[in-house]
This record gives sequence, C-alpha cells and structure tokens, in this order.
Amino acid sequence: MPKKVTAVVAETRGDLSIHALTVTGILAGMAALVAVLDKAPTSAVVWLVVALIIDGVDGPIARKWLSESDVPRFDGYILDLVIDYVTCVIVPAAFMWQFGVVSHGNLGKIAVASVIGSSALWFSQTDIETSDHYFRGFPAAWNMIIPTLWLLDAGAGVNIFLTLMLSVLTLSNIEFAHTIKVARLRTLNILSMTAWVISLLVMSFQSGEVNIAEKLILLIGPLAVAGITTDRALNSIHAAPNENIPHI
Repeated sequence: MPKKVTAVVAETRGDLSIHALTVTGILAGMAALVAVLDKAPTSAVVWLVVALIIDGVDGPIARKWLSESDVPRFDGYILDLVIDYVTCVIVPAAFMWQFGVVSHGNLGKIAVASVIGSSALWFSQTDIETSDHYFRGFPAAWNMIIPTLWLLDAGAGVNIFLTLMLSVLTLSNIEFAHTIKVARLRTLNILSMTAWVISLLVMSFQSGEVNIAEKLILLIGPLAVAGITTDRALNSIHAAPNENIPHI
C-alpha cells in the first residue's frame, strides 16, 4: 500500500478512535440506566458522573485531533448531542421518577415530560452557543440537577416547581457559561463545578440523611452557576445601550 494511503488510513483510524471514546459515554449512560432500573441510586450517580467526565475529556481531544474531512460519514458534534441527550436527560428523567424526586401523579408526569420535551427542543437549536461560548438557555444539565434534588430531599412539590422553572429557562435566551470554554470567571466556574461533582459523589454514598452543612456544600455549584449567569445577564444589559451609540 502506498505511504500516502497508509497515512490516510492510519489517521482515519485515529479519528475513529476519538469517536469510539465519545461512544463510551453512552455505555456509562447505559450502566446508569440499569442502576436506576435496579433501584441502586448511588451506582446511578457514579455512572452519570463517569459519563460527565468522558464528555468533558473527549471534547478537547476531538477539537485538537479530529479532522472532519477524514471521517466524513460520522459527525462528532451530532454524536455528542445524541449521547448527551441520553446521559443528561433520559437517564436523569428515569432517576427522578424511580427514586421519588417527583410525585407519581399527574404533576410528576408533567415535570418529567417538561424535562424530556424542553431538552429535546434545546438540543435541536441551530444557535445553541454564542460566539463566546455561552449556552442559550439552561443547557439541560439534568444529570447534575436531579441527583442534587434527590440528595437535598426538599420534597416533591419543591422539586416539581424547580424542574418546571428550569424547563422554562431551557427555552429562554438567558445565557449560561460553558464550564471550560468561557474565559470570564473560568476559575470560579471550574472550581465550583468540581466541588459540585465531588459532593454529589461523596454524599450519594451516605446511608443516612444529608445534614444542613452538607446541603450547603452541595449548593456551592448551583449557586456559582446562578451567580455567573447573573453576571452575564447584567453585563449584557450594560453593553446593550452602548451598542446603539453611533461611532464618531
């Protein structure tokens, strides 16, 4: 085989291996779903975190090494969206029903439907990210939200309200920062997300009820996200009038 052809084949196999890394995320998602069906919430949380880590790792690798022209049959972006919809939406929706995060009545069904439906619309957006890497609308991160609600144990009524509110935010134009890509407040974003993931993992292994102090630690991540989102909104409001000022 000519050297040029051999090089192309080798490079294509390398690109396919990156896609294969992405696909391992769906395997972790499957393991999380099996844990949900087996009524093993701790295992489900662990596998959801594994899927989250895979999603966080494969993106930078793909952006650095993957060439779209080498594997035209497979679109890594679409592949990532498909896997994210399963691991970030479908599995958490099953989790919230199985483990009583919402009530098993009509309101609970509406909450689950709002998670699945609003997320499907969010993933189908043609302008899902701004040019400076902010997501338009709440980015369907139910893999973090629903286990958090389960641990906080604030009651089905509160959980349904928060779920419906976030579902509305999913379809809004409010912008949420990408954890890695957004430069502004990046350190705070990464540290708070890391604290959130670690606290989720640690507390999911507890056999007893989560105490007040632990709940406050668990809320560091969500509060940081809310703060960074508010910061973006305020900056956008201040910047908007300046855009209408004519340049002299």
